[in-house]
This record gives sequence, structure tokens and C-alpha cells, in this order.
Amino acid sequence: MKASGSGALCDLPSVGRWEFGGFAYGTEPLVLPGVGEPDGPTVPSPAVDYTGSCRHLAALGRRGLLIPEVAPCESPEELFWFRWLTGHQVCFIVWRLIAQLVDDLAEDRRSSAEALPLISRYVDGYSVMLLYTGSCPPHLYNALIRPSMRRRHRAFSGAWAPDYWPIRDLFRRGRLPVSDDADRGELHDAIRLLHLIHDGVAARLVADGRSLLRESAVRGPGHGPAGLIYDAYFTTLRAPVTRHEVVAQLLRRLVAIAQDVAANGLYAADDTIRTAELRAAEVTKFESGLVDILHGVAQQACDLPSPLLPSSGHGGGMSR
Repeated sequence: MKASGSGALCDLPSVGRWEFGGFAYGTEPLVLPGVGEPDGPTVPSPAVDYTGSCRHLAALGRRGLLIPEVAPCESPEELFWFRWLTGHQVCFIVWRLIAQLVDDLAEDRRSSAEALPLISRYVDGYSVMLLYTGSCPPHLYNALIRPSMRRRHRAFSGAWAPDYWPIRDLFRRGRLPVSDDADRGELHDAIRLLHLIHDGVAARLVADGRSLLRESAVRGPGHGPAGLIYDAYFTTLRAPVTRHEVVAQLLRRLVAIAQDVAANGLYAADDTIRTAELRAAEVTKFESGLVDILHGVAQQACDLPSPLLPSSGHGGGMSR
């Protein structure tokens, strides 16, 4: 495991063993360009073959629990800390990829017919990460994760996530720079499911519904400092990294997440707490196809042609 010139860890994961973080359920820093900044200039180099990592993800989705590549984690604290940090880092990458597609629409580099299905798939990837990070047992969330955020700032909030700012109108109001007659049906369904999952996870983890921001007696910092605090908490650094470096970091995380789910399942065996939203048929169906959806996100981020690998289809930030 070696860092690129930018400091990003970009070795593509090999098939059959855990490589993320140096040991099973370890974490890695994420390196992304500044919000709104373009990908760093690409140095001429041999073409990168992403197909091995994507096929690995597809195989993990098919095998499920039958042939785990890593031993189950014996420490719930270590497992769900890994999920909380790594799942959020995947969200940051996915949000950046969505923002780039929205910019492509605004600048007429892509048509709505081309861009909207791509955005929908990334929204599905975000929904899966809400389920993944929200799989922490509520008692452990309130004993381990919530206090760790409060120690960074009493009003710590998911609204501080820098990469979310450019696309929050998309998730809040469905706003996109496309014509009114564009077919937004698939994207509308993806965002509706996202909100259903978000509400279900929030209710599962925080029974009284009071986020740190709402219960805090102090005000949050300004826009810039809030983003710095948020990045620091999720070990995210800002530097000029290339598109390949962004995608490679995504693949490293998606493969590790798929290996984790294959070895440990999504929820702990004794964790049966599900809110009404999470018991909805469309959510449970989506949950069962978690690794397939990750595979679809990877395939798309790598610009692999659809006939090469099966599509995940539509299965139907979470910081509190």
C-alpha cells in the first residue's frame, strides 16, 4: 500500500484478500480536490484497468456469506467505527461525482437523457451508504459515535459536509439545470427512497429525533470552519488529485465494504431494531441488493460499458 504523489492511497485492490487500511477493518485517509475544483491534471501513463476490481465486487455480491474473504470482526466498536468513517467517505466521493454531472448539465456537456440515469445510480449509492453507516446498533451509536462527534463540536452536523453543499438543492428540492420536459421519473424515485431511508436510519439511531445541532446550546461555526471540522473528523484531506485517484480511492472502499458485509452481514445478529421506514418492502429489497448496487456505482465511476458487467438497477451523510 503506497501513496500517490498527492498522498492518496490508490493501489487497486487485489482479488481474494483484504488490503484496505493495512489490516482488516482499518481505515484510510481520503484525499479529494477542494469543493468545486476540477480534478487534478492527469499525467500521461498507461491505461488503468478497473475491470478486475469491478468483477471482484460483482463476485462478492453473488457469493454473499458463502465464501467470505476476511474473518468476521470480533470487536463491534472497531467494525462500526470502520463503517461510520469509510461509509461517509464513499458519500463524499459520490456527492462529488453527482456535482460533476450537474455541472455537465448546466454547461451542456451532457444531455438530460444521458445524465439523469447516471445521477440516479449515484443517488442509489448514497442511499446504500446511509443503510451501511446506519447499521450501527443504537446503543453503540450513542455510546461511541455520537460522543465522538460532540467532542469535535457540540453542534456537529451533517449539514457541514463540504461536498454536500453544491448538491443540497438537488436532494432538498429536486432542482436541476434541465428542461421541464426532461424525464425525471427514475431520479425522483431514487431521491424519494433516499429520504425514506434517511428518515428511517435517523429514527433508528436517535430515538428522540434530536440531533447534536438541535440539542446544543451553542451555535455552529461559520461555513468555512464547519467544513474544516467535518473533513478533519472524517480524515478527509484536500489536494489536487486526478480522476483516476478519486476513482481508485472509491474502489478501495467499495471492495472493503463488500468484504465486510460478506463476512459480518449488514446488522449484528442481536440487533432487531427496525423503524417503520426500514421495514418497508422497497427498502428491504434495496438492502438485500446492497453489494450489487455498489458494483453498479463502481462500474459507472470507472466508465465501463454496461454490457461488460450486469447493472444493479434501481432497488426500489448521515451525521447526527
